[in-house]
This record gives sequence, structure tokens and C-alpha cells, in this order.
Amino acid sequence: MENDYNYQHGRINPGVEENFDLVESIPVEMSQDEELQQRNDLMGLSDDDIVSMTQSRTVAQAALPTCFSSGPGPSYILELPRELIDYVLSYLGPIDLVSVSSTCRHLSSHSKSDLSWQRHVQDNVPGIHLTSPYPCKTYRELYIAHDPHWFLPKYKVWFCDYFLTGKIILTRYDQRRGVIEGYQLVAERGPPTFDPWEADDEVLIHSFSPKCRLHMDQPVLQLHALPQESLISSSGQSKTEHRFSAEVPMRIEDRSHRGVFNNFLLTRPIEEHEGMQLWPPRTIPARHRVRNSSQEGYVGQGHKPQTRSQISNQTFRIRRWMQMMAGPQSPGLHLGEEIYTYATLDPKLYTPTEEKPYRGIWVGDYSGHGCEFLLMHQPDNDTPFDEASVIQGGDETPEEWAVRKKEERVYRGSLEAIKLTGDPNVPRGEYTFISDDISKTGYVRTATEARFRGARVVRSRGHIAARMFRNDKYIESQLIMISHDRLAQYWVGFGHISFYERVNIDDFLSPTNDTIFRPGRC
Repeated sequence: MENDYNYQHGRINPGVEENFDLVESIPVEMSQDEELQQRNDLMGLSDDDIVSMTQSRTVAQAALPTCFSSGPGPSYILELPRELIDYVLSYLGPIDLVSVSSTCRHLSSHSKSDLSWQRHVQDNVPGIHLTSPYPCKTYRELYIAHDPHWFLPKYKVWFCDYFLTGKIILTRYDQRRGVIEGYQLVAERGPPTFDPWEADDEVLIHSFSPKCRLHMDQPVLQLHALPQESLISSSGQSKTEHRFSAEVPMRIEDRSHRGVFNNFLLTRPIEEHEGMQLWPPRTIPARHRVRNSSQEGYVGQGHKPQTRSQISNQTFRIRRWMQMMAGPQSPGLHLGEEIYTYATLDPKLYTPTEEKPYRGIWVGDYSGHGCEFLLMHQPDNDTPFDEASVIQGGDETPEEWAVRKKEERVYRGSLEAIKLTGDPNVPRGEYTFISDDISKTGYVRTATEARFRGARVVRSRGHIAARMFRNDKYIESQLIMISHDRLAQYWVGFGHISFYERVNIDDFLSPTNDTIFRPGRC
């Protein structure tokens, strides 16, 4: 969101495109599409999915062979105490539980235990503690009512391909209404101040204290707990086998949506080919990618899943249009139809670890363009850290040696800032800056000035471009690593320093935590 504040810069004003030629570019060897695809494709499942499925197979196969065998023979599992049967079935996923329920009356009763189904719902709604299956009578009914959309609150962070600027939304479950909902995450800042930098009085430091919040006035996504028959009939489909390809009308609870209709669309992953327009872009690691360009409005079967196994739990689409009729099913022309593709981020990418403490979703200061959200990406290192390679110096105490070993373990590899939302110059999905090596190879100095005292300063390269992402290039910059939650970027040619702050996504997942907007920080 652009603002009208007058920004000052110590050297060259980046708000004037004619000035870009005055800033010298630096040579960069960027990864080709094929190399990016190989590095950023998160093939298979995430770690927690793999562990869960492995446990499920192991326990189920060990405990249930005679029960499901086609040949004659006793079913020993039925002789187990009820508690042990429930324990065995607790390792099964929802689809497996449905299969078990069709084997015999005894196991059908166990597989419909509401404790099991409450656990499956709870696994998909991070940030809240379930206390009621409202508006359904049981958690099993609730799970069925929102199937197959539980991946939306499970992965919680979604960003879309809105032209140039993009959009980031957080999805969650509101058990007070039984609704899966998604709201745009926005950040606001007050009027900036400009302070000279002690290390160079030609450089100005731009203040930055953002306030992040959900745009509660305009929901982006709302899916109510409805019977499958209702969903199928409302989408114009008559057969249950079409439920995965059917578009689901969303009843958005917002006055500004009167006359505006929204449909939710499931997607299916595609096999990537050179030249395809994909979402998410190849700069962002992903398990699934889908096309985000279609001359036929994504109505072809190649864009829609026909079976459950074809559903992508990493992407979805929203079709939005205006219609001057009584309802979405009345014959009429779709006016101003727009289709946006959303993708999620694998939790590994934004979950900091001891060795990768800068991973996360951040908000940055982009002067006249306002606040923008970034993925701070720390790729895994090609080789594990070799602690034996850090040799104690002759004049180094054991404590100093331990500190240096920790620093060399943490400060290694690259740090890539990728825009989840963008602006007319550098759009969403593009790098905004890259520090190729934050180890001693890229080390510049340790800051001694009061504002950044003790911060590690490393070489980086900032990404700039003219409007519509024309003539993009990388320029000299330095990354000031203030803490694991706050960074600063010194744009050398422009003569200013801007800040980036970590966003705590979990603060927004519980509807009971929603508060009135007050100035502050993310």
C-alpha cells in the first residue's frame, strides 16, 4: 500500500526512475530456471506427514491383517479389549477410518468414535483448542462437512498472484461459527523519521515500527460447515463424483460483497515444463506448482482434480465476479471476473531453527510503496557443519572458543529475501535482496556505532527495477544483522538504511485474540 509521506535519502532518490542509471550495478550469476526448479522443488511430503503415514502403515499393517484378509479365518483384533482397539485405530487417518467402518459392525462402531474424529479436526486447526463441534452434532460430522478443505487452516499462510503487488492471507478455523475463514494480512506504519547514521553522515536511517493486523472488514475466504449434498447442488453439479472439480460458492459475510460473488476452486498439481507460467514462482521452494495462466478461465479438466488423490493441498483458486442478477445461479453475464491462484509455504521455510534462526515471514519498509511481506529464506547447507574444523586459538579461552563455534555454525550459507507481496517496481515472487554468504567469507565488520552496536554486517546485493519490473539489476548493499527478529539493509547507492521485522503468524490464528487496531509493532 503506497503512502504520501515524503522520504529523504542521503544520496540518490530511488523514487525517481531516471536516477536508477546513476547507481552502479554489480555482476551477478543467477540460477537458471532448471537449476532453480531442482533446488526449490520440495518433493514428497513434509517431515510430519511422512512420520504420520509411516506410523499409520506400520501399526495398521501389524494389527489388522486378519481382519481385512479376504480368506477365511478368525479376526483376532475383535478379541482385543475395546481400549486397545481404539488405540490401534488412533494411528489411522480419516480415509482409513472410513474404510475400517465398512468392514464389520463392531469396527464400524469403533471407527466412528468422536475422540478419534476430534483429534483429526484438531490436527488441522493450529492455534486453537477445540471445545465444540458446532454447528454439527459430532466431530465426525464436522470433519465431513469441511472435507476436503481442512488443508486450508492446517497450512494457514497463503499468498496469491495478484498482479505485481500480490496478497498474503492467513486462514484459520472459527469454532464459534464452524467456519474456515481467510483474511488478508496487512501492515501499517506511522510517519517516518530520518536520522543521520553515525558511521556515515551522508546516510539516513528510516525509522520503522510497523503494526500487523488482519483486514477483518473484508474476508477473502469463508467456507461454512454444510452437508456435501448442499455443496454439490449449490455448485450446479448433480453427481457426487464431481465434488472435487465443482466450484464451491462462498457466502462472504460482508456488506461490501453485495453483488459480488466468490467461488472456491480446488486445484491439481501439474508436471512442469519450460516456459510455463507457474504459481508459486520457482524462486520459492514448493511441493506443488500449478499454472496461473489460462485462456479458458481454468474450466478445463486439466486444472481441476477429478479424484481425491489429484487434489493439491498446497494451492487453490478463487473466482470473483460481479453480477447484476438476483443470485449467482441466475443466467447473466459475469462482470469484471478475476481468478487468483493461492499457494502456501512449507512450514519448514518459515520456522526458525538453532542453525537457521532467520527463517520466517518478515515485513519490510519500502518507503513510498509502504510495507511489504517477505519470506526470509535460509536454504539448507550442502554439507553438515564440521565442528572439528573450528580449532581453538592459542590465546582463546574455552568460553570464547564455544562462542566462535556457535557463530560459525549459525552464520553460514546464504540468506535470501523473497517478496510475498510486491510493488510496481519489484513485484511479488522476486528477490528483494540476497546475501550470498553470511559466514566469514561475506563478513564486513561488527558494528561499533551506538544504533547497531554488536551487529554483524555482511555483504549483500539489493534488487531494483523500473516500473513493471523493467531493466532490473542488483546493486551494492550491506545487511546489518541486528537480531534474529530484526534486520537492516544499507542501500549504498541510495544512501539510506531500511528495516525488516519478523511477523509472528501464530498471533493471528485464534479468533478470540482479535483486537481493535492500535499503533504498535508486529
